[in-house]
Amino acid sequence: MGKSIILKDYLNNKALRLLAYILIVQCAFWIGSCQQSDPPVGVYELIWNDEFSGNDIDAQNWEIQIGDGSDYGIWRWGNNESQYYRAENISVEDGKLSIKAIKEDHAGYAYTSGRLRTLDRKDFKYGKIEARIKMSNAEGLWHAFWLLPSNPDQSWPISGEIDIMEYVGNAPEEIINTVHYADQNNNHRYTGHTYEYPNDDAFHLYTLEWSPTQISWFFDSEETFVLYKSDIAIEDKWPFDDPFHILLNTAVGGNLGGSIDAEQLNSAQYMEVEYVRVYEQNFNNN
Repeated sequence: MGKSIILKDYLNNKALRLLAYILIVQCAFWIGSCQQSDPPVGVYELIWNDEFSGNDIDAQNWEIQIGDGSDYGIWRWGNNESQYYRAENISVEDGKLSIKAIKEDHAGYAYTSGRLRTLDRKDFKYGKIEARIKMSNAEGLWHAFWLLPSNPDQSWPISGEIDIMEYVGNAPEEIINTVHYADQNNNHRYTGHTYEYPNDDAFHLYTLEWSPTQISWFFDSEETFVLYKSDIAIEDKWPFDDPFHILLNTAVGGNLGGSIDAEQLNSAQYMEVEYVRVYEQNFNNN
């Protein structure tokens, strides 16, 4: 009888030790799989959009920028660009915004195109920003869907820049995701990623998810790049905690656009946008 009790106690203790071991392993696995840098998850709710359903640009949403940048203190738009921006190159028709780039002499420039922004109309801090866009791959074109700070305390690049999407006709098989900022000595720095683009003359969805701890880029809902605020290269100079505004434009030539195929631009080339939407992350529903 005594031996039976001892045996039962031994078996029970052994079972308890095994159970405790399993629980410890499971807890260790669970803790290891959770990263402290992971942001809380909220539900995205639409707070602003332009579906381009009318017959003209909505002036309450967009400012059309005109000229070569000199009126804004950035001659040739700071990138040695070869176009002159005109309001006539921007139109809304059949549910799409169109930005036209073409070879034509105007104000001393050989090319014209279009550029518009939401500054002082719609400014945003954090959330999800997306657009469905189709772009010409003519050599020399430089399409962009991007963000600049709306009320910067300091000049670029200290104030930051977020490029949701850049597409260059001279590199038609790739899309560029980038942020610009400054180092400890206020010198320009940038970091980003390029990914394969199908170059299929079709509309695609470009998305940015922006939070206090990270910025993530997506192509057709597939994540392409993530930048964490904790990145040692940028942590102390992170400029992305202020309101920014949206820009859409097609440049011609310039530092990134490169050499221009003038013959291709004898015919109008386009950047077309089906919609732009902005979502706010709501944590109250969790």
